[in-house]
Amino acid sequence: MGAAVGLVLGVLVLGPALAPGYTLHYDMVFVPELPLGAHTLGTDGHVPRAVPNDLLVALASTVLPGWVVQKGFLLGCFTLGGAGAARLAGTVPGAVAAATWWSWNPWVGERLGIGHWGYLIGFALLPWVLLAAARLRRREPGATTGLLGSLTVAALGGSTPGVLATLLALVVLLVPVPGHRVRLRPLLPVLTVSLAANAAWWWPFLTASSKAADPGGAAAFAARADTPFGVGGSLLLGGGLWNDRTWFTERTTLPFALVALLAVLGLLVLALRRRGWWQDPLPLGVSVAGALGLVLAGVAALPGGTALLGWLIEVVPGAGLLRDGQKFLALWVLLLAVAIARVVDRLAAAPRPFLVAATVWPVATLPTLAWGHVGQWGSVDWPAEVTTVAERVGADGGPVAVFPWSTYRRYAWNGDRVVLDPWDRLLPGRVISSDDLPLRDGSVTGEDPEAAAVGRALADGSDVPDLLRELGVRHVIVQTDQPAPPGSVPDLTGEDVTRVGDLAVYDLGPTSTAEPDVPVTAALGLVGTGGAVVLSALLGVRRWRRRTETETTARSARA
Repeated sequence: MGAAVGLVLGVLVLGPALAPGYTLHYDMVFVPELPLGAHTLGTDGHVPRAVPNDLLVALASTVLPGWVVQKGFLLGCFTLGGAGAARLAGTVPGAVAAATWWSWNPWVGERLGIGHWGYLIGFALLPWVLLAAARLRRREPGATTGLLGSLTVAALGGSTPGVLATLLALVVLLVPVPGHRVRLRPLLPVLTVSLAANAAWWWPFLTASSKAADPGGAAAFAARADTPFGVGGSLLLGGGLWNDRTWFTERTTLPFALVALLAVLGLLVLALRRRGWWQDPLPLGVSVAGALGLVLAGVAALPGGTALLGWLIEVVPGAGLLRDGQKFLALWVLLLAVAIARVVDRLAAAPRPFLVAATVWPVATLPTLAWGHVGQWGSVDWPAEVTTVAERVGADGGPVAVFPWSTYRRYAWNGDRVVLDPWDRLLPGRVISSDDLPLRDGSVTGEDPEAAAVGRALADGSDVPDLLRELGVRHVIVQTDQPAPPGSVPDLTGEDVTRVGDLAVYDLGPTSTAEPDVPVTAALGLVGTGGAVVLSALLGVRRWRRRTETETTARSARA
């Protein structure tokens, strides 16, 4: 039931984004065939950004068109998440209500709006992690296998999904519950497998050429008020992302926001007032995890919170994960899903209008999430000029620089939507381009030292072509259909140039700078993740066989 609800609502949410072609906006960039190179594998010595979720896309793209892979991942997240949320309930009405909320809420809408499709993988696995961890606390058979498997799959979505799933599992396993003794023994396999499953991103991070994150991101990525109830109220209702271009109009208006607030508060009161809520590892564990997620999401809005986060980012490697704290609100959304499931379960025999209202209020209070944010999302084909240049330049295999010096683009053929520069996914080799994040009131500095050097050279008026040659760059792509303010394109006069549509490809000549050899140790992270996947699969097969044998024996005994 939950899978069907998730599938139907996924179709309604994505709408035009499911049409043939590629949906390109903000960080959601899919290409016809993602190259299986060092950047995708996370072995190029730079801070891993989309590891290992881009690896999943690259592998799938070897047998399916890129646009089919994109639609499959997006719709699959809705289906898997809906199925997991439904299992939190004990009745059909409760399952439908929980799956509806899980598939149609501000967190999902805003993360889709900013293109964080990898986050949805981890989000879809959170109900499964919660269920398995609670079963492990109750010492139910097969719980360890289920938890290790769900943690492993969640980690394939990248750093944020992996951290969220691990944090949830640890909270549920460690929270004191009456009648359920905390056992430390299960923590060893859970922590071991979780570390191994996430190694594809944390290992290359530890070995990256630069691990410094701009502490200014703590303020830039702090949660914002997208409702009339301030930052706290916005987070309470599942939204508050820092990028206001992803907000929904109805959340900024009092009537819709007030109805949503009353619904959330009412559900929490009805759920949390029950004594049984505090005596079961599942609701008690998700309550602690949800509260923790709410605090982490809003810490930057507290007095001194931004300064504290900025300090942590400067002194603690990896603390940059805390900059966009609103992502931790996924745990609060999970708490609300459990509350909805429990409340509707208890009132399953109530009059039908009440059950309908308890089910559809997430949709009724967020109607513009429908049909690709009311048609803002869409599907397009990559222009022939882009694929032609990608094929020609990519055949060289060396580093490529891309200008104008900007992180995001607006293409007329893409409906003028804002999209992350796509060339590091179109080309198999290293791409040097701006990785600074432009904001309305400044920018957040990127983490690529080579990009930083080019940016300084552009600002200083230095000889950028010579610097590019030193970095091993032979080909330079200038996108002439993009805004090019002074200082965003180097002087390439006299260089050999080939023009293909709106793309100018400059050849700086052969370079003697060799690409650094990738050490064997760079692949250790992938080995760890691969090992976790194999182990989880083997445990799952063994568990399935045992269950099948048990059911066969039971049927034989009854016969």
